[in-house]
Amino acid sequence: MPQFDMIVIDPERAKGVEVEEHTAGKPLREGGGDETYRCGGCKTKLLVNVGHHDAHGAVIKCGKCGKINTEPHHH
Repeated sequence: MPQFDMIVIDPERAKGVEVEEHTAGKPLREGGGDETYRCGGCKTKLLVNVGHHDAHGAVIKCGKCGKINTEPHHH
């Protein structure tokens, strides 16, 4: 199962974009694929066993460290 570190972005870049709120202790989304995406700051698993399409365009605020993450451009 491939794992990817998401890219931490400045909160200014997230203005006007829908930012999903992650809750510490559980993934934001789980299932439907074989990729895991971790917070680029603290490595908390934000998306677990998801398909690439689930992460594409995602902007997620980590519930553990508060950093705002976007998908890595690995495609």
